Amino acid sequence: MFERYTEKARRAIFFARYEASQFGSPFIETEHLLLGVLREYKRLVSTLPVGAVVLVRKQIAALAPPRPAIATSVDLPISKASGRVLALAAEEAEGLGHRYIGCQHILLGLLREEDSISAKILRHFGATAEQVRKKFWQTSEHESSAPSRVLPPSYRGRHSRSTNLIKLRGAIWNADYVREAVRRCCEVKFHWTRTTWKPSDAVVERKTGKISLNFSLAEDSAEFELVKDGWKKDLCAICRWELFEAEDDHGTGFTNGRDWLCTECYEKFWDRPDFIAGSFGNMT
Repeated sequence: MFERYTEKARRAIFFARYEASQFGSPFIETEHLLLGVLREYKRLVSTLPVGAVVLVRKQIAALAPPRPAIATSVDLPISKASGRVLALAAEEAEGLGHRYIGCQHILLGLLREEDSISAKILRHFGATAEQVRKKFWQTSEHESSAPSRVLPPSYRGRHSRSTNLIKLRGAIWNADYVREAVRRCCEVKFHWTRTTWKPSDAVVERKTGKISLNFSLAEDSAEFELVKDGWKKDLCAICRWELFEAEDDHGTGFTNGRDWLCTECYEKFWDRPDFIAGSFGNMT
């Protein structure tokens, strides 16, 4: 499972397992992944206020029910939320054409699992996935932290650094990944309309706080609640630019009634009908 992980990322997972055992948790939760990343990703720690790591640990301890520690010899499974984080980390690496998964990708996965304790703590310090991508993706750290194992030629050909790249919203994306995202948007001939983003009603699961736009769920009032303007954000279907109620470029996009595109992606790809068949040679 962890063949593509850098040495630092593997150690972060190891430390996450250790943290889970010390908290007496039967699973490796997202907050344990966060602690593991903080132990290994010194670049992240350097951007946080002094004493932030200690504060993070205290916040996690306050939220976790007190349990006796579990022996480190016990093999703890990864929780469903942490599994989603690692899947999102792989997606982030894929989006940039990285053949490895590093701590920075796990961090982005943690931020994208928005309802998790780790994401809420990171947002408390002002961290967003958008900021992290801009700050860390184009650094020499990616090259130096890549795993040393030799990958098969077919894999290298698809994911090597020579793969054409596209710049979107200040971040660099693998062109094949972008092309696939555009293809998915074109599978159905939707009519896209430019509009101002506004919050909409949503159904919230009372126990977990998870949100849905399936209003029929609200018929079960014991388990779900209809919340006015409860849906407060969407993501561009291509570059994951955040769309929310704002007066700047975050507040306007194109929608087909279900998905959203930011103005940059719409203008860059829908005004270029040759994009899907193109070789990306002139895309920047």
